[in-house]
Amino acid sequence: MNTTPDFSIHELIENDGLTTVLQPLISMNRKGLIGFEALTRAIHPRTGDNIPPFTLFNMCEDLETLTRLDRACRKKAFETFAPISKTDRSLLLSVNIDAAIINEETFNYGLTGKMAAQCGIPASNIILEIIESKAGSDAALTSFVGKSREHGFLIALDDVGTGHSNLDRIPSLEPDIIKIDRSLITDINEKFYNLEVTRSLISLAERTGSLPLAEGIETVEEALTLMTLGVDVFQGFYFGKPMPAAIAVTPDTTPIKYLASRFKTHILEKLNRQKIMENSYKRMAGKLREALMDGTPGTADSALSAFITENTGIECAYILDTNGSQISETICNPYKLKENRRLIYQPAPLGADHSLKEYYLIIKSGNQWHTTAPYISLASGNNCVTVSTKLYDTPKSPILCIDIST
Repeated sequence: MNTTPDFSIHELIENDGLTTVLQPLISMNRKGLIGFEALTRAIHPRTGDNIPPFTLFNMCEDLETLTRLDRACRKKAFETFAPISKTDRSLLLSVNIDAAIINEETFNYGLTGKMAAQCGIPASNIILEIIESKAGSDAALTSFVGKSREHGFLIALDDVGTGHSNLDRIPSLEPDIIKIDRSLITDINEKFYNLEVTRSLISLAERTGSLPLAEGIETVEEALTLMTLGVDVFQGFYFGKPMPAAIAVTPDTTPIKYLASRFKTHILEKLNRQKIMENSYKRMAGKLREALMDGTPGTADSALSAFITENTGIECAYILDTNGSQISETICNPYKLKENRRLIYQPAPLGADHSLKEYYLIIKSGNQWHTTAPYISLASGNNCVTVSTKLYDTPKSPILCIDIST
């Protein structure tokens, strides 16, 4: 079957076949709308059917056509947003710029600024959203971002966290906003790796002065998890689908109110769970500590082994001297070790140096107990926490470390 469109991009542009829909950007701290992302939709000039965006842009066979379409989409977005902006100057508009069209010529034109000015929209209310992996020239992209920022535009990097994004561009471009891709967001409440990568991106954004924005939010659980990580600004179907401007300006606030209410309960429940687990870990470590204190130095390994056999939640256990060197074998629960483990997942041997590890340093600083945040154990490859405590109440006491499954 022939799927080649029976019209051209140029015909679509000339006949005003492009429309803009707006998807809300929500701030949970403000409990409301802070702006929109402008998304292009197209109407088939013959049938009146909607044309999917990817189909539309795939019809561009050369850079000149792509550039013309990209500019037409931006112009339509500004025209759509202009009446909203005049009513409320606090709202932002995020528009996409295909980085493939950015070159030494385009960043000198200042066309985006002229379009915005003609529509009466302040540059400071416009976010230029760039997928930097599509850029053909680093120098051109850097110059474009620099000149755009001089004119007052905000800069966002889109799809950060996907396979093709270049994190080294973040320090060079210094974006105002980092949009965390939906591939990381989907089911983040159930995926440890996604959670930790997203946590790192949020920390990177905050430390470099950027605002992390999570896109693709579809469930309460995803939003709650991201709020716990410190995200404030969201975009996704949970808060609102892309819609015509007349509807977008009055979004349904029910999801926002419910999420704000649910977040308070979520945090209290989380803190209560942490307290219960912390007490459980301490009781378990306390029993092993007592067993080791009652034994002799030569029987430490057998005491560790016997205790792990009785407590199947333990991944492994070992003892450090006051300098952080391991003075026992790492005794592991054989049922917790992954079959066909990769080489990096190996229990630490007798004599291993743990002096730079958090669970050693915090005890060494004077704390009696410490529990790490969850991490992937290098001994087993599983998700665990490490509980550490002094064996004796003396300055040079050995330190007991227990990895417990989470």
